[in-house]
Parts: sequence; C-alpha cells; structure tokens
Amino acid sequence: GRVDDHDAKIPGRYRRMLSMLAGAVAVVLLLVCVNLSNLLLSRASARRREMAVRSALGAGRSRLVRQLLTESVLLSGCGAVLGIALAHLVTRSVAASRAFAVARLESVTVDGTALLFALGTAVVTGLVFGVLPALQVSSVRAHEPLTDSSRGSSETRARTWTREVLVVAEVALACLLVVGAGLLLRSVATLLDEDLGFRPEQAAAWRIEVGRDGEIEERRAFYERLVEKVRATPGVDSAALTDTLPLGRNRSWAAQAEGEIYADGEAPEVFPRIVSPGYLETMEIELIAGRLLSAHDGPDGPQAMVVNATMAERLWPGRDPLGRVASLGGNAGLQVVGVVNDVRHSSVEERAGLEAYLPMAQRGDWGSMELVVRSRLPLETLVPRVRGAIREVDPSLPTAEFRSLESIVDRAVSPRRFLLLLVGSFALTALLLAALGIYGVVSYSVSRRTQEIGIRMALGESPAEVRRRFVRKSLRLALIGVGVGTLCSLGFSRLMSSLLFGIGPMDPLTYGLVILALTLTAAVAAYLPARRASRTDPALVLSSA
Repeated sequence: GRVDDHDAKIPGRYRRMLSMLAGAVAVVLLLVCVNLSNLLLSRASARRREMAVRSALGAGRSRLVRQLLTESVLLSGCGAVLGIALAHLVTRSVAASRAFAVARLESVTVDGTALLFALGTAVVTGLVFGVLPALQVSSVRAHEPLTDSSRGSSETRARTWTREVLVVAEVALACLLVVGAGLLLRSVATLLDEDLGFRPEQAAAWRIEVGRDGEIEERRAFYERLVEKVRATPGVDSAALTDTLPLGRNRSWAAQAEGEIYADGEAPEVFPRIVSPGYLETMEIELIAGRLLSAHDGPDGPQAMVVNATMAERLWPGRDPLGRVASLGGNAGLQVVGVVNDVRHSSVEERAGLEAYLPMAQRGDWGSMELVVRSRLPLETLVPRVRGAIREVDPSLPTAEFRSLESIVDRAVSPRRFLLLLVGSFALTALLLAALGIYGVVSYSVSRRTQEIGIRMALGESPAEVRRRFVRKSLRLALIGVGVGTLCSLGFSRLMSSLLFGIGPMDPLTYGLVILALTLTAAVAAYLPARRASRTDPALVLSSA
C-alpha cells in the first residue's frame, strides 16, 4: 500500500517502524521464495523421467528450461493475484479502523504502483527461484531416468544437499522474524505493566466546550455547577476538571525557583495543568508530601500549586519543596503546597517531565475543559446518567462523545500494538512456511525411500526406530537453521533496539522461547511423514520391488 498524499510527511518515530516492517516483508518474501524453490526442486525430481522422454523426442535444453520457468512464473503469478486481493481487503479494513493511532494510516491504499510492484515481484520471483530447479532437471541425460528403477532409486547427494540447505535457510529466516516478534511482544507487555502515575480503570472523560467568551467569574461558576451536578449523580464516586488529560496535548512554561538565577534559555520547562479541586483524587494520583488542591485555593487566596516529584527535585534538589515559591510562564509568587507522584503525560514510553497543577479558580487562561468522572458502574450505565446531568446544567452542550481513560492509554500504545500485530503475523507465517518446508522434505524423502524403508523393516528395524531416524535428521537441520538464525537475529535485534521498551535486544528469555518453539515445530512437522513411513508394510514393498 501507499499514502495518497505525496507531500505528506511521515513523523520520525514512525519511520523506524516502517523500516522494520519493510525488512520483515523482505524476509517473508525471501522465505516464500525459498519454499517455492524447494517445491519446484521436488516437482522437478519427480518429473525427471518426463523431461528425459521430451529430451529423447528432440526437445532441446533451452526449450525445457523455458517450459519450467513458465510454469514457475505462472505459479508465483497466481499466488500474487490471490495475495493482491487479500491485501486489498486487509488494507481497507485496517485503514478504516480507529483502533490504531498511527499517522496517515487512514490514507493507505493499494494503488496502481503497488499492484505493478507486486506483479513485478511475482514475475522476478518465479524467474529467479525457478532457475535452479529448471537447470537441474534440464541437465539430465535422456537415458538416465529411463534406466532407473522408478520409486526406489536414490537421488544424487547434490540434489538432497540442495533441499536440505533450503530447509536450513527457511528455519533461519523464520527464526529471524520470530525473534523480532518475541522481542516486540515482551516489550509491549513490559510497557503495559508500567506505572502511569494515575489509574485509568473505571474512569471516563467528556470534553466540555464553552469557549473563552464571557466573564471569567461566569465561566467559573458554570463549571462549579456542572461538577456539583455530576458529583451528585447516583453511582458517581468523584468528578473534576482539567484542561488536558494525560497522554494528550502539552504546552510548556519556563519555571524559575525564587532566589535562583538562570542564564538565558536555561530555565527548566514545566508542563502546567489547570485543574479543579478533586482532580488529583479523581485520577488517583498519589500524594507524596503536603496537601492537594482544595476549594480554599480560590481567586482571593494565596497563589498555590502542586508539583510532581521530578519538578521538586529539579528546582529544589535535596531540599524540602513545601512552602517554596516559583514563577511559571511569568506568573510569579506560586507557592508549593503539595508534591505528587509523576504522571506520564507525553507518552507511555517517556519518563515524566516537570509538571505543576494549578487551581483553575486562580487562573483565567483556560476555555474548554475535560470533565473526568470516576465510577464503579459499567460505562453503559454511567454514560447516560452523566449525559443527563450535563444536559440539566446546559442542554446545548454536546455530550455524545466521551472517552474512557483506558481507551486513551490503549490509543497511546496502539502504534506498538500495530507493529506487533504485523510482525507477529509475519512471524506466524514464517513459522508455518518453515514447518511446511520441513514436512515437504521429509515427506518427499519418505516417498523416494519406500523400498529402502521396507527392506530395513524386513531386516528388523522397528517402526519407532524408523520414526526416530527421520525426526532426528529433521531436527539436526532445524537446529542448524536455528543456530544460523540466532546469529543473524543478534544483529537484527540491535537495529530494532530503538523500538523496544524495558528489555534489551538480546533478551535471553525471548531467545530461549523462540529456540524451543522452532524445535518443537520442526519435530511436529517431521513426525507426521515419519509416522507414515513407520507404517510401511515390508512384505508389500518387497513383493512389488
């Protein structure tokens, strides 16, 4: 897909995500190509007699190569057509979804350029990865397959070695993607466990738009009536106002502690939050020292503010901040009455900056406010009650749109979840392709060695020994692939370290689980055809030899 607006700028933090997704797509494409090549090699070996007959009837090698390449391109082209149809459906559903807050996601489409690229890639894939099987089968001399004993004949070591190398490559590529998905999964899980500084559960917010028109006293009185009405609503535990919610918009003011001298441009930047009494309690932001803002912090009282722990340490390191005075954005004489826990206002990933909570009764530079309501009632019960309370105060206020604080947090982490969803899908696809590759190689080996298996069993080899022999060989190939893939993953994970949170790019738990998952997948994929081999009837095989 692509973005419709050619002039659109992609924010820097999304460029790393797109680069990683492009790399993951390339790995999946390479994995599909390796699987396709392995499939064509197996089909080519099975068609050696057919090619020999064609050659004996006068078909030249170039003609045989062209025929096999045409079949390969048709095969990859059919896959491309199916993939384009699926991509169109998936792209439309993802672009229409509001579950992910990813820049310009809604404008992503599958256009002509994307279609041409996909079809061109399919043609190139069919040609490049169909060359090796075509050259191998077309190089067979006419008399060789015609003199072989059909199914029981063993293959040359070169052909067997080629298929085994391709299986190792498939497992290594799958390991690369599964490690990436595992690191992202661990990162998202760690991120969701982070302390946000407030409790988003059982809370919702309504944006109250009244503008800045009218006298400040009138607006202040209106908001006080609104909060009182909502607080009196049955089922509401608490309600309060703020000019901005966590993980939303931000503005900053320069701060100066009283008695301190700062050089030009060196005064610390503080995020101001204009709130009503009860906001910190409603958000369940922990009080560390002093007191919270109250109704006594009115327009005629001393200028008060509550600061977070980071601001207290930054402006008054090693000293008690209570009672200290500072100026914010040119507003002098603000006295610290309390210190609260840090809240992640900018993003879930970023540590808290300097924050100050100012009573709205002492400020006049606010218009629209967020009404935060906490209740143990389910949203479907709470929302109609709060809407009714708001309409009683002012029937003209819009009340249809509200947000739960949990949805705000979910939206803040949605870019990571979106990346995890895509890379995880690629990883599962890679795991499935690797399993199919192992299954195909073992299954083909069983079909080609039926006579050998029958003879071994006639000489005393048990069915369990037959299964163990095939599974053991497959596990050896898988472990080699896991080893190669792990080494490649160490370099790849360093490139994605900027997308990780709370874990390192060489997280041992992730690597251990990936190795275990790939080993088990290889064992299951090999066991199915190995079980079929162990059910071979020696008498039937020997009688048909």
